[in-house]
Amino acid sequence: MINGRNQIMQKKIIRGILVGALALGGLITTSSSASAHASIQLYGEKATPGGYGVLFVRIPHGCTGGLTTDKVVVSIPAGFASVRPQLVAGFMAGRTMSGTTVTEVHWSGGALKNSEFADFGVSVRYPLTAGSYGLKVVQHCGAVTTTWDGADLPTLVVAPKTASYPITVEATEHDGAMKMIFDASTIHAGKKVVAHIKVDGNTVRKVGVVLDDRGDAKVSVAMRGANPKGEKYRVLDGAVVEVTMDKMLVGMATLGESTSSEHGGGH
Repeated sequence: MINGRNQIMQKKIIRGILVGALALGGLITTSSSASAHASIQLYGEKATPGGYGVLFVRIPHGCTGGLTTDKVVVSIPAGFASVRPQLVAGFMAGRTMSGTTVTEVHWSGGALKNSEFADFGVSVRYPLTAGSYGLKVVQHCGAVTTTWDGADLPTLVVAPKTASYPITVEATEHDGAMKMIFDASTIHAGKKVVAHIKVDGNTVRKVGVVLDDRGDAKVSVAMRGANPKGEKYRVLDGAVVEVTMDKMLVGMATLGESTSSEHGGGH
């Protein structure tokens, strides 16, 4: 009887461990899915003021709970023109107008599974003014929605073909860290800039930097780690650093390359 009871207890314990492991596995999977954000992809093209191109809104997974996406709505900021949504297999594309201006593009009637991703293309003429533009994305999964805005707002940088920024930026790798050097005119002394570190078009880290009395600054960021939200990141070769001041693009560099400016470093 004692041996029989021990066997029963052992089976219960093993069953409990298996159930706990499966539940933990489910939690890990959910956490991993939630870490991927909607983003803007250009696939090597550049968005230039007044230029024409196609931007792609990437939906990386379903809504919370692994639900299937059946509708995607993208808000179009002021300044964009000639806006046309791409035909995506399984979805019906459309536009929302305010007079003659397109304010939203949307795709509906599809079935994008949680285990899949898709790029929704939008043909546009980019704004005439260089800068960073946010495109709010709302992902519908039946009655459940996921909104990508605020800190998770997908952004697109419109920059001149030959950049002439007021701040020179250099990004290099050294001892497992990315070292960034900022060189600006003394008129920017004491001002705060924000370095947006991007990998494959996605912002993986944001770093606030205060320029010294010469308009310069140096800062190092680990090549891999976790951002303030606890999300793991890894900076790869070719990572782009976009520097903004008062939400305006003022400098840009690619890891391993320097970006010069006729205005930068003019002490």
